[in-house]
Amino acid sequence: MVNMDSVGADIDASGKVLSKEELILRRERAGRCVTCGVKCYEKTFTLFNKRVPLTVPGQVLNGICLRCHPEEQLAASVTAELSDSSNNTSTRSISVGKMMAQKLKFSKKKSETAPCSEESEEPRGSSSSITDHSTSYLRRLTPRPSSLTEDLKDAASIMQQLENYQIDDENHSKCTDEVNDTASTSEKVALQALNQQDLSYADIVNIMAKNLQLAVMNEGLYALSLIHEPDSNTVEEIVNGGGFDVIINAMDVCAKDGIAQVNACKVIFIACLNGENVQLDIARAGAMKSLRNAIESFSDDGIVLEGCLLALSSLCIVEDNIVYMLEGDLIDQVIITMNGHLDCGGLQEHGCVILGLLARNVEARRRISKACGFNSIVISMAINHGDVEVQCQALTAVRAFCAIDDDSCKVLLATSGAVNAVLEAMKAHPDLNRVHEIGCDVIRLLSLGRNDDNNRLLGENGTYTVVVRSMWSHSQNIAIQERAVEALAVLSEHSNN
Repeated sequence: MVNMDSVGADIDASGKVLSKEELILRRERAGRCVTCGVKCYEKTFTLFNKRVPLTVPGQVLNGICLRCHPEEQLAASVTAELSDSSNNTSTRSISVGKMMAQKLKFSKKKSETAPCSEESEEPRGSSSSITDHSTSYLRRLTPRPSSLTEDLKDAASIMQQLENYQIDDENHSKCTDEVNDTASTSEKVALQALNQQDLSYADIVNIMAKNLQLAVMNEGLYALSLIHEPDSNTVEEIVNGGGFDVIINAMDVCAKDGIAQVNACKVIFIACLNGENVQLDIARAGAMKSLRNAIESFSDDGIVLEGCLLALSSLCIVEDNIVYMLEGDLIDQVIITMNGHLDCGGLQEHGCVILGLLARNVEARRRISKACGFNSIVISMAINHGDVEVQCQALTAVRAFCAIDDDSCKVLLATSGAVNAVLEAMKAHPDLNRVHEIGCDVIRLLSLGRNDDNNRLLGENGTYTVVVRSMWSHSQNIAIQERAVEALAVLSEHSNN
């Protein structure tokens, strides 16, 4: 991938060297890649100067620079594979995204695999992070929702309205509440405004707040989902201004639209990367309830469900948000969703993250136990034995429950087959540090306490051999050595072993 620091600098008309920020802005406006400057978009000289994404074989794909984003080259082969498929836009777009995700997953080098690579400091669950599955989900293609009318009446008046459309414009006319077959002028203006290329995150939210029509809400969610790295200060301003109430309301307004739900989930996940204050505000705005409704409405749609669990996993990082998970049957719905889509790696990963984070709450643990959530974690590990991310997050969830001062959790985990699942994960991924560090820690924790059955299971399943092999294979890793020694020490305290 090209680094912007390596592509030089531009100068303006006066001969002044542009700063990095000025250079990015100039290239964005010119429809060029902000990193290397290659032409990615062509402007059309129409009333609203819409930009058309270019495709140049080997250089640009649908407006994406392949020099700076070589992974997108995979989309070309995916598109060819789908050449004989349905012409339905939404179905085709999601199919492309799904196939891209699979190809991206298997094209990763071992050193790039997250969160279990040697470079990874913490597994998900301790902080917001982006893994291969979540990255693939964000890259899934969704079609633009609106079909904008080109032959708008009174073009000069509409152009003037667009030029005056500022985020702090107190005199902007409010949208009408009337629902007509033909979109109102204000709705058309809002839709056109949302298609401008230079809109900020705050601009988009402001347009949505002033225009509550379904089409505007849908277009707004789409526009926000394309901003993968919003400025943290802007996101804080959105929190202070009640902007996430607008976003969650948009999710509810578009409740019957699966594509809109996917985009809303992306928006929630991306926003949550900006920290605890944002996570708290999104939950307060009613995100958990909206996500639960989406899970129920799209129970057979794996794409929507994966997004819902991805968003929930980010919201549950803050312990204060767990109270919203206890409202209604949301925990049951998460487990039912996992059980119904066992071969969806991303969904299973996010589900395990959620369950692991809920281990901190007594009532949540009770509900998980009642809904056989421990079985779901173990089955997920068995079905997705080759998926590193699922294994890491499942192991992290098991460790979270074992670390609680509650022997009943350890007994239920062992009864569910957790001992075998942990040992199989360590055998299947002999070179991955995180798997072995967490695995040894889980063995130690399962062995603690006064439960003889757990220790018998650990002794009978060749645990000693796996732990010793882990020490040999990771002789230079201090953390694994320490966890392994502690595990062996605890195991040896029991006469059966």
